[in-house]
Amino acid sequence: MAFKKFFFLVFMSLFVHYNAQTYVKVNGFTLPALMLNAGIETKLTDKTTFQADVFVSPWKSVFGNRMLFAIGSLEYRYYFTESFKNWYVAANTGVAIYRMQKYNHLNLGIHQEGYSILLGGTVGYVVKVNDKINLDIFLGGGNAQSKYRSYYNAFPDIRADKEEGASINGSGEWIPYKGGVMISYQIK
Repeated sequence: MAFKKFFFLVFMSLFVHYNAQTYVKVNGFTLPALMLNAGIETKLTDKTTFQADVFVSPWKSVFGNRMLFAIGSLEYRYYFTESFKNWYVAANTGVAIYRMQKYNHLNLGIHQEGYSILLGGTVGYVVKVNDKINLDIFLGGGNAQSKYRSYYNAFPDIRADKEEGASINGSGEWIPYKGGVMISYQIK
């Protein structure tokens, strides 16, 4: 249900600002790993923009560790000079679903399956390549509030944290969850 509301908001916001200056973008940093991070950013005012993006890892396993996830996020950006130029700071929120090892469970033979609610910030710099193309260099993170269950990798139907049918686990942590170099193309 949360995903339906999230994507409805993204869909509506794209149509509200359809006539504004808009860029579609893809993260050149994640593409070599065959993970898709794509988005759309549209101008709100002379110094602010709104971005919606998705980040998907299709990998069931990377170096023996599970790495299957999808993140959808919304971001409000403030540029210090003007929209789509130079330095910016942003506030973002998002939702993640996953079947992967948490950073403190790598190589233990255990993975987590669940979801996270993300709230954080981003800092970045936009370099103009030509009239239509920009490079958006960014790094962001924040607080992740997660709900999940842990399972053994070798026995994916057997809970590693508690007996079957037990309650779901929760955690909250400060983590980086955004970063890279977005190659942006102006469509409007």
